[in-house]
Amino acid sequence: MSLPRRWLLTLALVASGAVAAQDPVRVGGDPHYPPHHFLGVDGRPQGFDIAVIEEIAGEQSLAISVEFGEWSATLAALERGELDVVPMFISDDRRQRFLFSKPFLRRHHVLYGRPGDRVESLEELAGRRVAVQFGGTAWEWLVNAGTDAVLRPVNEESLVLVEVVRGDADFALLPEDIGRHTLAVQGLEGIEVVGPRWLESDYALGVNPARPELVARLDAGLAAIEANGRLEALRQQWLQPPAAPARRERWSAWWLLPAGLVLSAALAFLVLERRSRRQAR
Repeated sequence: MSLPRRWLLTLALVASGAVAAQDPVRVGGDPHYPPHHFLGVDGRPQGFDIAVIEEIAGEQSLAISVEFGEWSATLAALERGELDVVPMFISDDRRQRFLFSKPFLRRHHVLYGRPGDRVESLEELAGRRVAVQFGGTAWEWLVNAGTDAVLRPVNEESLVLVEVVRGDADFALLPEDIGRHTLAVQGLEGIEVVGPRWLESDYALGVNPARPELVARLDAGLAAIEANGRLEALRQQWLQPPAAPARRERWSAWWLLPAGLVLSAALAFLVLERRSRRQAR
């Protein structure tokens, strides 16, 4: 019997005796947002944010369940009270919709584009196609700023760079760490950072506005894992730039090409030599 993904983590915690029987804190997120929160190859939620929440849950004896979904729908579910916690950037708009824990990261966005296509201001994006995640911080910012950029919304933040690579967008605006991770893991080429840091913001746990008591427990858990060093250890574990094996694999493939030609030539030589011997006989 397969279990719904959102209950797997709760059952694991209860089975280990880590928490008493209680209604779980419902955690939401994006299944395609590595290295912060995503579904692993085994279908289980993982990433830096999930690891932080697990540590907080252990400190505060909280049961948690994790349910991922499309980002704008996840934010709407938190606002309606169908979720309790979602990791996210803090913005003025979001402060009107959610409560927040104390920040545990400071992050920023950057603009990616073709080499040499430098942009220094929002005004320079007028008429240019900019890929962003629908409902994300970059989307909110560009819409609120009234920029004349032509927005190209996509559902997954890790896919906005692909829009530039295949020519469907001129630029992609996304968090710098997500872009760096995507470039390394997917081996994308022909794009680079072409603008300054934008949207430098605190990153925290957004909380269901009907659960103010939960904010205090999250803050207490964060303070505990900051003091015992676990928070910094998780930063080192999850947020270091990943290795980029794609380039090495491509290099290996090119190295094998001449080797294959040499082998083919050697086989052809042996065949011709045998034929010559037969004719001599």
